[in-house]
Amino acid sequence: MTPSSIAGSFGGAINMNLSVAATASGGWSAPSGRSSAVTLQQLSGFSMRNLSIYGTGGDQLLNVFFKLVVDGRVVYESEIAKNTLNPVWVPFQSGEDDDTEGLTGVEALLGGSTRFDIVVPYNNSRSFADAMNSFDEADDSGANDMTDTETPTHTSSSNHNETPMFEEDILSLSFGVRELEPLPVAITDLANLPLNACLFEFSGHTYVNREMIELLADTGVIAPKHSRRKGSAIPLKDYSLHDGVDALEHILTTKQKIAELTKTNSEQKERIRNKLLLSQQRIAREQQRAALEERVRIARAQVAEKQHTLARLKAVMQDERKTFETDIHIPKALLSTMQMSMRYKDERQNILERRCEVLRAAHKIRSRQAMLVRQLGTVYPIEYVGAGEYSIRGIRIANSDLTGGGRADEEMISTALGYIAHLVFMLSKYLQVNLRYRVMPYSSRSFLKDEINDPQGEYPLYKKGVEKERHEKAIRFLRKDVEQLLFSRSLDPTQEAPILARLKALTDAENAWLASDRNLSSSAMNNNSTDNGAIVPR
Repeated sequence: MTPSSIAGSFGGAINMNLSVAATASGGWSAPSGRSSAVTLQQLSGFSMRNLSIYGTGGDQLLNVFFKLVVDGRVVYESEIAKNTLNPVWVPFQSGEDDDTEGLTGVEALLGGSTRFDIVVPYNNSRSFADAMNSFDEADDSGANDMTDTETPTHTSSSNHNETPMFEEDILSLSFGVRELEPLPVAITDLANLPLNACLFEFSGHTYVNREMIELLADTGVIAPKHSRRKGSAIPLKDYSLHDGVDALEHILTTKQKIAELTKTNSEQKERIRNKLLLSQQRIAREQQRAALEERVRIARAQVAEKQHTLARLKAVMQDERKTFETDIHIPKALLSTMQMSMRYKDERQNILERRCEVLRAAHKIRSRQAMLVRQLGTVYPIEYVGAGEYSIRGIRIANSDLTGGGRADEEMISTALGYIAHLVFMLSKYLQVNLRYRVMPYSSRSFLKDEINDPQGEYPLYKKGVEKERHEKAIRFLRKDVEQLLFSRSLDPTQEAPILARLKALTDAENAWLASDRNLSSSAMNNNSTDNGAIVPR
């Protein structure tokens, strides 16, 4: 095709395959802060720069238009940009209303699978045969960017004259949506652009093909950092033939090892399968043997139960036989039954009487113990002095005196501890409590003994001439004995209180029990609600 044979209008077509409606988040390098979803309505501008077609002169101006094709169907045809090599169009703007009817339902998202096929055909009024001959000549010339399709069309003029035309595709460009990237600089800052540069404007941002970005970076028009090839987004790696051979040998060795391991695994699986079969057979035999043993055990248990039942039946039959043999009549049997019932009632009455006697004795013992504790409290009176101090028989003693931090006279403390030891000793006798630590009351030279851990040792309650550690242990052992006495009377032994306070609580509890028992006894006697000698519950 020669420049002299080109006449008429040149047009561009954009073919978009919208087979998948999806967002362009994976294929658009949109600036941060912008939505990654791009629609057809956001295509606010489309232009080309430095339009160049094989076979035309460099100073020849062209009339160019483009068509929007979706799934092989022309949905939009732009206006004609006349006498220009840098055409600019505003998409979806036409003077006629019928031109945009094909856009109904096309407002889909531009997905990663969408591709733009830009075709610049040549419109000619020649015959169909001449067009085919021209295409044959073009095929023989070996042009790289020419196609061999020719379709009839109609062009519209201002005077509405319709002439049948034929389109010859003389320029075809194709790239995908994922190949579009935003132009890193303003279009006005670029002095020179490559030939047939396609510029897409989506919502005020200019997008170009990735190859154009690489070309501009190679020529130094834009900074190399904006290029994916030289930037950090997709870094290039240097490969060597030796490394490739080594890697190939490693792969082959690995494959051989994998094959050997696979063979070994197969053999191991076969051996394991055989062992499992043998084990399953052995387990099945063991299960059968266990089931038979269980059945034998159940059968033996049933036989034993039946033998026991048979023995009981034989015993009953023998008793019945003896009864009939002795000729015991029914009246005698009834009399025997009545006698047994009377004996049962008598025995029950005797049991109740004995129980009452036991309770009376227990009540008397309890009352006697309370009386003894009360009298013991008069012998060793314990009084609260104040400020956490108590006195026993007039000797004041504080808790600090027992721990060694007091300033009282040691002889007075030893005498008070002797009183306490004798009081504890007498309480254990009255209340019948076996103390854990045996108390040896010898007035001011009293001591305690641990007959379990140290049978021969003595723990004195006086300080003069003894070890401090043994004296402290004696105080601790005496405290444990007092807790044991409180526990025997259902009092709380866990309260942190001095020894004298705990002993006073014990004597006060016994006095309260005596008063309560006396009140209940007097009220019972006044009301005559109980028999003589009846026990009044506490």
